[in-house]
Amino acid sequence: MTARVDGTELEVSRLWARRPHVSVRGQELPKDGQGRYELRDRRGVRRVEASFDWREFGPRLRVGEHDLLLGRPIPLWVRVGYLVLLVLGIGFGGALGGLLAGGSAVASAALLRREDRPGSIVFLAALLPFAAVVLYLGLATLLAR
Repeated sequence: MTARVDGTELEVSRLWARRPHVSVRGQELPKDGQGRYELRDRRGVRRVEASFDWREFGPRLRVGEHDLLLGRPIPLWVRVGYLVLLVLGIGFGGALGGLLAGGSAVASAALLRREDRPGSIVFLAALLPFAAVVLYLGLATLLAR
């Protein structure tokens, strides 16, 4: 995904990794002594941090004072639905249910944040939580035997 900060186009890849990769025009940004990215431009040197925002269910890029959500915004009712899915998954499904609910919510949100969002992608994003429920029920049935 890309983000524009003060005229500089930053590209962020490996969004779901522990350390996302941030580059400008194909070149990885330089890092400070602690391994954090730095953006050097006409405004000086600013720290660049990529993280996951659980309220917005998406990756967030912070460059100095600028805080940007990467990708398209997701409507509030969808985010609330994902939070309900997480609570129900953990409450009724324990660790396995919570893991499947969290994974399906994050995967669906990633699909919905895409810039090109045809109807098939929206359908797939809606189908993922239902697939997680079916998978949970199947695994719980197998484990209960």
